[in-house]
Amino acid sequence: MSPVTRAVACVAMFFTASEANSQFSLRREVPVPADANACKVTCQRFGFQVLEKWKPEFTGLTDPTVCCKKCDEAFAGEAKTKIQQVMQVGVAPAMTAGECKTICHRFGMKSLGPKFSSITN
Repeated sequence: MSPVTRAVACVAMFFTASEANSQFSLRREVPVPADANACKVTCQRFGFQVLEKWKPEFTGLTDPTVCCKKCDEAFAGEAKTKIQQVMQVGVAPAMTAGECKTICHRFGMKSLGPKFSSITN
């Protein structure tokens, strides 16, 4: 075997082995979404084929908006997120200062109750 052929074979084996163990592999398994939000993130990243393997009702989707609506249908009846609970009840549940700041950073002041509803910035 010539030195050039040997070098090419070594480089090919290196890339094959490193790609197989890499977390950035193109062939890695993407986990099934845990909730509606994770499902919608997959939709927004055009991961329709991943969702299609998970549930057949995602077959043939090409629009992220339609896919997000399917996520809501697929996860209907599951526990709502904290912000959805606040919007439904109208009273903010007990939360940490960090959680409160997160809601404010997402412009959800009105959902925190009357003391926060007048804040706009």
